Amino acid sequence: MARSWRLVAAEQLVHTDALELAASDIVVVDLEAGTPEDRKAAARDALVAHLDTGHRTWVRVNGTDTEHWTDDLALVAADDRIDGVVLAMTEHGDQVRATLDAGRRPVVAMVETALSILNLPEIAASGPSRIAFGTGDFRRDLGVGPDRTALLYARSQLVIASRAHDLPGPIDGPTVSDDAEQTRADTQHAVTLGMTGRICLTATQTAVVNEVCAPSSSDVVAARDLLDAPPEGYAGAVGPRLAHARQVLHRAGIYGIDA
Repeated sequence: MARSWRLVAAEQLVHTDALELAASDIVVVDLEAGTPEDRKAAARDALVAHLDTGHRTWVRVNGTDTEHWTDDLALVAADDRIDGVVLAMTEHGDQVRATLDAGRRPVVAMVETALSILNLPEIAASGPSRIAFGTGDFRRDLGVGPDRTALLYARSQLVIASRAHDLPGPIDGPTVSDDAEQTRADTQHAVTLGMTGRICLTATQTAVVNEVCAPSSSDVVAARDLLDAPPEGYAGAVGPRLAHARQVLHRAGIYGIDA
């Protein structure tokens, strides 16, 4: 149920403030898009150096169709300070299963192409811990612009597939700019659709996503009041409002939010 997934290129770790990273729910060290082809080995070395300073992390590994995937997963399997894997360019369930077998860590499947969307039921059923949306590569694959309407169908498909296979709500891609208000608007849109986390590129985005993706204190109060005294006409535990109230309290407990 992590809200903020702070993505940072492996070789940028030494230039990123540790407290800034600690503010996110999950740190994801990027060995894929954030690392040039000729720097993959150096990036893995930078990851190990980061772990040696006492940190734990998730890792975004290269796609299974690249020559780097095997080396990335060998490192993951050998180092128990790596908590999980974000698998780039997931297009088939077999890729998730192969990554689970090779890395022996939880896998977040990142869908980034039209084929990924078409194969979402297969991907969601293959054992990922969660699904993430690689919005930048998805837009590039389809040749669509940044308008929310262009990505509405894909986002909704991620939400539906996640729910159908009993996964937490999906993780949305990042806001391109470091503008807090734009990040807030984008995050509220994602939450409205049923997404429950976002990839973050900056400390500003992390703070906004943590706030918007969690219940507020007033949400907690309202949920408790509703469950303590359900309106007349509600039959026990049924009713969308009661179910929503229970979800609010469950998520508030996870994030340590009280009234």
